Amino acid sequence: MDIRLLSVIISASVAILIAVLNHFIITPYKENRSRKREQLKNLYAPLYGIINVRTKLVIGFSMRKKKLMLGNVDDKTYQTEEYMEQFILERAGYASHKLLDVWIEYTSQFGDYDKETTERFVVTIVREYNQLKKDLNLPYNPEELRTGIPESIKEYRKLKS
Repeated sequence: MDIRLLSVIISASVAILIAVLNHFIITPYKENRSRKREQLKNLYAPLYGIINVRTKLVIGFSMRKKKLMLGNVDDKTYQTEEYMEQFILERAGYASHKLLDVWIEYTSQFGDYDKETTERFVVTIVREYNQLKKDLNLPYNPEELRTGIPESIKEYRKLKS
């Protein structure tokens, strides 16, 4: 076989291999990381902050009642239940199915909020926030990832044990 023909075959094979790797492995990996980065930036990081503020507002009351609760401050819009619900509704495309399920369960309650439902809602947000950070090789809190209880109310973890 001619050396020129052999070099053409090898070059073409390498080009096809690179194209296949790029199309089926590299591009999907980059798109997945980009999607996770967008989820973190547009939904989970701000929502994590809102949850921390709202739980911190009523930590004393939560500890006395042994019930995880979310507080409200009417004169600060970002600390209200309505703001959080609107925030999630507007960014639902970034949410996981699990978050949407627990959010629907949480928002469809009437009267006093059920302890387990509120806890599932908070735990889901905190765990998914930390999981996204871990997946993106960003600093995350392993204890929050494990328990789902925010560091701002870590005292509540002792009640759960």
